[in-house]
Amino acid sequence: MRSQIEGLAKIIGAAHVNFDLKIKPFFSKLPVQLIPTCELAYQNLSEINISNNTIVISCGKKSVKASIYLKKKFKKKVFNIHIQDPKSQRSKFDLIICPEHDKLNSPNSISTQLALHNIEFNKLLKNQDTINFIIGGKNKYFNFHNETQLKIINEINLLAKNYKVNVIPSRRTPSELINKIIEIKNNNLFIFEELFSPKKYGDLLSSGSIQIVTWDSISMISESISSGIGTYIYKFEENKLPERYNLFLQSLINNNYAKFFDEILKPFEVNIDAYNDQLRTKILNKIKSNLWFQNYAS
Repeated sequence: MRSQIEGLAKIIGAAHVNFDLKIKPFFSKLPVQLIPTCELAYQNLSEINISNNTIVISCGKKSVKASIYLKKKFKKKVFNIHIQDPKSQRSKFDLIICPEHDKLNSPNSISTQLALHNIEFNKLLKNQDTINFIIGGKNKYFNFHNETQLKIINEINLLAKNYKVNVIPSRRTPSELINKIIEIKNNNLFIFEELFSPKKYGDLLSSGSIQIVTWDSISMISESISSGIGTYIYKFEENKLPERYNLFLQSLINNNYAKFFDEILKPFEVNIDAYNDQLRTKILNKIKSNLWFQNYAS
């Protein structure tokens, strides 16, 4: 969520300050519709004081009511933007930025094809014959069961015979899968277990000639495509693929932003500069259309 917030702040082009909002444990377990719109639901919301025109960017269920509360408290000093569908009181936001596969069509929303992120890339680092294999992990749709793990390991083994392979796990990647990959004896195989720095992650994604990404993570696929290096989407547990993921993936394929993985891998490049410019223009136009915010956003 922080990556998406910082990515949006970068698009807007304004200086930003991160605030780690802490919701009280009891309220964190409730559906967003039942979280009260008040300071009492949060441990530290009262620490925020807004004296000048400010864009408040929120992301995720726990921050929905906090953003609405700040808008109510500080009124026209706040232009509040929520990333993803807030699923509650949508009209209380000046702008909602939501993936197009969520099909949210409202006057105060903008749809995005790719997930926002704060990753920066360096085209000078690109290496030939290097593959980045980016692995997600368990979520409510995909189990990453033993058969899936074995399939991924076999693919990595085959690729490492002809390429240098950087294996990039996520925080959700099963530890047993990581350990099995570590046990593979091949000098062409490199495993990166801890990537907390957006710069290091960006440099790593920039260094490949081909990206392969498991299809469980819309964010990881979006980051990979944004690198400009050709992305192959790795299928598994196909009966578990939800419709919203399918819409996202088909949109990428139709726009030639990515391809599905097969045994024939050829490097290709993707340029999304026009997409980014168009998105930035849409967002700034929404902000500037509120006259009391025009000077701030110019």
